[in-house]
Amino acid sequence: MIIRSISNSVWHAKGSHMGTWAKEWGTAILACLLLAAGAAADEVHLKNGNRLSGTLISLSEGKLVLETDFAGRLSIDWGQVERIQTESAIEVVLTDGTSVKGTAAPDAASGRLELWLTSTTAAPLDLTQVTAINPPVEPAVRFNGRINVGLNKASGNTDTETAHADAELTARSLNHRVSTGAAYNRASKDNRKTEENMLGRLKHDYFLTPKLYWYTSGLAEKDEFKDISLRATIGPGLGYQFFEEELMNLAVEAGPSYVYTNFDSGGSEDSVSGRWAVRFDRFFFEKLCQYYFMNEGFVSASDTSDVFMFTRTGLRFPIRDSFSLNAGFEWDWDNQPSEDTDKSDYRYILSLGYGF
Repeated sequence: MIIRSISNSVWHAKGSHMGTWAKEWGTAILACLLLAAGAAADEVHLKNGNRLSGTLISLSEGKLVLETDFAGRLSIDWGQVERIQTESAIEVVLTDGTSVKGTAAPDAASGRLELWLTSTTAAPLDLTQVTAINPPVEPAVRFNGRINVGLNKASGNTDTETAHADAELTARSLNHRVSTGAAYNRASKDNRKTEENMLGRLKHDYFLTPKLYWYTSGLAEKDEFKDISLRATIGPGLGYQFFEEELMNLAVEAGPSYVYTNFDSGGSEDSVSGRWAVRFDRFFFEKLCQYYFMNEGFVSASDTSDVFMFTRTGLRFPIRDSFSLNAGFEWDWDNQPSEDTDKSDYRYILSLGYGF
């Protein structure tokens, strides 16, 4: 009725001599224009029956963002979405890591959509396959790292000093990841050195899929109190990245490794060993603290009792401007140590960290 009234007003203004056929054509054209203007919006159909219209912005971390005229930007739980429809092309990232571009149209079945790649080609998808929509453009290489420093000094009946420093740097591109790290520990009691060691790592990962990667890893260690002038390892293997996110990361690795050890007391040995590694970190309580855990070990192929490993775990408490207070525990274990040395070395470390 509104459309017809508008149409009649227009045509009467031009004169009553216009024929009925002209009025009807005018009504039809005006109706099409108004309907087209109203339909030029993306639509989100929810499982509870509600339908929202606006401009679909993105989907990430399980939240669909829709820009609306009536309420601004809305964040919608992706699990509550039944269908989506878009007027323009969107980029859809799937669970296997692949991405496709097209215009989304609702499928006849609930929980599915048809992504029209061209005017004649459509790809049917389950909404559960979609992990992201319109992901942000990321730099070709991303860098992140961390530096931690801890110092302690006590004087009186016993004078003690301890110092700890460690750093790590990671460069990540779409298919490659290079990570390096180093650590140094020193302690003394009554001006007599009781600990000094250093450890360095270098590793390259090549991602065969978004989760599975091939790695080459190397390690070098020096610890005079364990009679180790140099212990070096190098080897390839396979890794699986279960999670690689801001809030949580988890990766496991396994493969062969060549191990060479040169002793301060004289002599050296080498062997082919199996290597394993686990690396995990996760934020808790809305990023109030971060738990981290790393374990890397080697077992000789010729003597399975010849095992050594490194374990690092602790908590980081962010304070401000990328700084954090850290409480860590380190355990180095060697099942076949040199004569007159212990199997285990323990360290409790309080440090100040800076992440970037």
